[in-house]
Amino acid sequence: MKAVIKRYRLLFGGVSIPWMLLLLLFTASIIKTYVEVGAITMTASMIDASQSTIKSEQLIKYITYTVATGVIAVATTYLSGLVKEKINLGVRTKLWNKIMHLPSKFYDTDDGGALVSRVTTDTDVSHYYFTFVLDMFAAFYAGIVALCKLFDYQSTLAMWILLIIPIMAFVGIFYCIFTNYAGNKAKQCLSEMMGYLHEHVRNFRLIKATVSEQSEVSRAKPYFNRQYKADFLLQFSSSLEIIAMEIVSCISIAISFIIGGEMVNAGIITTGKLIGVYTLSGMLSVRIAQIFSQFGMFSQYNGTLKHVADIMEQESEPVTGSILEETSEDIRFEHVEFAYHRAPVLKDVSFVIPKGKITAVIGSNGAGKSTLFKLLERMYTPEGGKIIFGDTNINEFNLESWRKTLAIVSQDKPLISGSVRDNILYGMDREVSEDELISIAKKACVYDFIKTTPNGFDAEVGPGGQNFSGGQQQCIAIARAMMRNADYLLLDEATSNLDVKSEQLVTKALDNLMKGRTTIMIAHSYAATLSADKIVVLNNGYVEAEGTPEELLKTNEYYQTFVRRRKNEI
Repeated sequence: MKAVIKRYRLLFGGVSIPWMLLLLLFTASIIKTYVEVGAITMTASMIDASQSTIKSEQLIKYITYTVATGVIAVATTYLSGLVKEKINLGVRTKLWNKIMHLPSKFYDTDDGGALVSRVTTDTDVSHYYFTFVLDMFAAFYAGIVALCKLFDYQSTLAMWILLIIPIMAFVGIFYCIFTNYAGNKAKQCLSEMMGYLHEHVRNFRLIKATVSEQSEVSRAKPYFNRQYKADFLLQFSSSLEIIAMEIVSCISIAISFIIGGEMVNAGIITTGKLIGVYTLSGMLSVRIAQIFSQFGMFSQYNGTLKHVADIMEQESEPVTGSILEETSEDIRFEHVEFAYHRAPVLKDVSFVIPKGKITAVIGSNGAGKSTLFKLLERMYTPEGGKIIFGDTNINEFNLESWRKTLAIVSQDKPLISGSVRDNILYGMDREVSEDELISIAKKACVYDFIKTTPNGFDAEVGPGGQNFSGGQQQCIAIARAMMRNADYLLLDEATSNLDVKSEQLVTKALDNLMKGRTTIMIAHSYAATLSADKIVVLNNGYVEAEGTPEELLKTNEYYQTFVRRRKNEI
């Protein structure tokens, strides 16, 4: 019970719950019960009256109850749907907000597919914490009303009808256990399948380029088969309820028309009331089935919402801290250590990034270069040592304030769906004039190709920017970095994987971007290091050497080899 209460707080804390709509739905459910029972009573009376003369008042009353039954059914369906979607929307919005503020390490073990499943399908059952209580009470209350009316009609028949309850209880308990297992299995298989699909759709070009279509079809089959079996099991669990209702219906018919038929012949009960008993027994059976069905679904959905609550429980990135006012200071790494899943990446790293200078970081793959940048961006926190800005640990600054001092241009060239304008202005919290946009675009070497593109700055960017060349994508990313006008620039191999012409274009844009800024670059070319005031050599997580290009060319073997291999690039 404590776990359920904790989960409730995690899921719905801060969510606007439509309590008034829930109250209206509750009221409508109670009214629906009385209208249904009233309609059954009127039907019984009409059947008895049909043996003589049906009075107009009875007919009008019967029609009124029939119409009211339809109206209240529509009203409860509408209110129920509205309540469910409002609650689901609140939780989905809260979950997405939470995901946006989680630290980077949270995403290391998720390929995106599971998170998509949490936001889309899992939150669809958020309403159940509320509608479960309401539906349970409504079903229980309707069952009591139906049972009382049964005893009012004929107590002996009502006692026979009570035999339905233990049968429904046995089937209901089995249904709860089976449905919970089948539901959890289906959710797990769906999450695994979505993860596979998410990764491989994203790498569709790789599949095509390596002629791996048939191989991926074969790899996908186990995921699809597991999903097929899990969904079939879930569908079969639903059929158990139908089977149970058919059995109970047969028992109700047997009791009502075998025992009740003898009572009609004996004059103990009228034909109309016998029909009423049969109909009320059906109503009672449905409500009992609903009660056990609700327990089964609650158990299943509670397991589903556990995954959502687990994300809600994660610790968000810290947002408190002092506002960064002085943005021109040295940055010092002091004995910094870091590991991914206990695998050491940085070991006792100490060096200085001088303000107003260009610092290049070089090293072999896996040396820890990109990790340095992630620590600077505060995507991760050092496990040992600290990073100092001026005289202050960077973790003491407000996170938003710190990140606004940095502009990042990476080799990934991340572009979003939307227009070129949207991509250049992404993350901006101020109005930007058209003149400023054009000026930035020219400095970033974007303007020349944008003005020849249909719709110019409003040209649509396809998924991942694939309708632009690599160099054009990178120049758009550089324009975005320029627009931030940050004092510190991080270049993560910004000219890698480009052809010669594109690299020249991007290099020119980067030269404009670096003017007047403290720049830290991960360099893959000798040409890039020539513009550096300082070079830091990383080797196996350690700082092997640091100094000017001239100094390292004389003293460091790795840099000497680096120069020999890359010298033909200039």
